Amino acid sequence: MTGGDIPTNPSVPNTTVLSNFAYVDQLWVVAGLSGICTVPVVRGELEHGVDDHPYLQSALDVLPDEIPVATISETVTDRETVVSDHLDAGEAQAFALADAHDGRLLTDDGDARSVAKEQGVTVIGSVGVLLAAIDAGKISEQTADGWLSTWIDEIGYYVPYRNIAAYR
Repeated sequence: MTGGDIPTNPSVPNTTVLSNFAYVDQLWVVAGLSGICTVPVVRGELEHGVDDHPYLQSALDVLPDEIPVATISETVTDRETVVSDHLDAGEAQAFALADAHDGRLLTDDGDARSVAKEQGVTVIGSVGVLLAAIDAGKISEQTADGWLSTWIDEIGYYVPYRNIAAYR
């Protein structure tokens, strides 16, 4: 995927969102989002983490066929540099791509969410992805509750509510 091939209004996940859905072996939910693509640094973070977290291999397996990896333009690199003091590398590059292409950043990281909101970039977290899947009729609320509980109980995912209905 080259800079010219980046989807209009891309949905750009960072490692955490991909990791959460990989953990429950449901990456098809993320792969089915409109304009989905990720960035090279996120791919590298997944590659680096797979030895300690083998479930990340399923995330790598959907790259680049189901979730393309964008080629980073100079414009994106410039935007990434501006926020790199405040965000980790994957979040900075994902933010920069979403910002440069009027997209949305998919992240659960508090600092990345704050920077994106300050810059006017739409932010959606893992819970938002669950809500979108429910609204699209792809999963039930009960299924989303199960995945959310698994994330909380097994990988230490922190959110204010355990029940997806509380986010409506």
